[in-house]
Amino acid sequence: MKTFCIVMAVAALLAIAFFILKYHILMNLALNARSRNLMSSKSSEKLPARELEIRRQIQEDGEWMEALPREDIEILSQDGLRLRGHYIHAQGEAQRIVVLFHGWRGSWTVDFGSMGRWLREIGCDLLLAEQRAQGASEGRYMGFGVLERRDVAQWIRCLEQERRNTLPVYLGGVSMGAATVLMAAGDPLPDFVKGVLADCGFTSPYEMLYEVGRKSLYMLEHPSMDYVNLIIKRYAGFGIKEYSTLEAMRKTKLPIFFVHGLADDFVPCRMTQQAYEACASLKELLLVEGAGHVRSFFYDNENYRRRVEAFFGWQ
Repeated sequence: MKTFCIVMAVAALLAIAFFILKYHILMNLALNARSRNLMSSKSSEKLPARELEIRRQIQEDGEWMEALPREDIEILSQDGLRLRGHYIHAQGEAQRIVVLFHGWRGSWTVDFGSMGRWLREIGCDLLLAEQRAQGASEGRYMGFGVLERRDVAQWIRCLEQERRNTLPVYLGGVSMGAATVLMAAGDPLPDFVKGVLADCGFTSPYEMLYEVGRKSLYMLEHPSMDYVNLIIKRYAGFGIKEYSTLEAMRKTKLPIFFVHGLADDFVPCRMTQQAYEACASLKELLLVEGAGHVRSFFYDNENYRRRVEAFFGWQ
């Protein structure tokens, strides 16, 4: 009987240790972009020809963008981090500035090389932010939009006070960058900020982390997400239920153009649909058949560009 009790106690301790380790791994994977991405695909399965062509285009356009003349800018976040950005001028006379925020474990060249070609051609100066804890920007942990939305305010302040901007400004983002600009749209912004383009954003850190954990770790919502929230508060300094795009959309007065691919298997399309339904301002929704995560621009390029330009009056 004594031996049985010892075995059961050891088993219980191991189960608790495994529980704690598993969710610390989830937190580190989700918030520490400088750690190895254990979810990256190692499969040797042949990719579809269309996806291979898109990846080739992304690489080519990213290299093109990185080679463009640019001004590298540095600002301080509200919590004292040095954040890097890159200012690239329009192909002709600038009509507006689009401030772009890349996604989770993304980059300004990969996420916006292709879109940047189009935007520069239609008279947009580009300010491409490197999100906190990613790329050349400081920080240990990403904030899934909750912290980054405050960084948006700092980039806008830079344009207003340091660069003496006189052009209309638009915010744009993909994936976590889309969640970032949607959350920022719920905060007070200067009158020269005129609209938001949000491509495949999620609703909240809580919902997104649960989606990832449910699929990859087969975890139950409770008590798993309660513990994840606890350790993220402890290490990263924010709560995963602290804010959401839905809350921001109920308050925003900015025109919002929403985009999502119907075949997105990373950020569920329903999250953009929920944000669209919650949005209290002028809005439009483009859902793209067959497009996966951050692929709508490539699957429905002409319609994407035409509808965005018409919605914001960029003709």
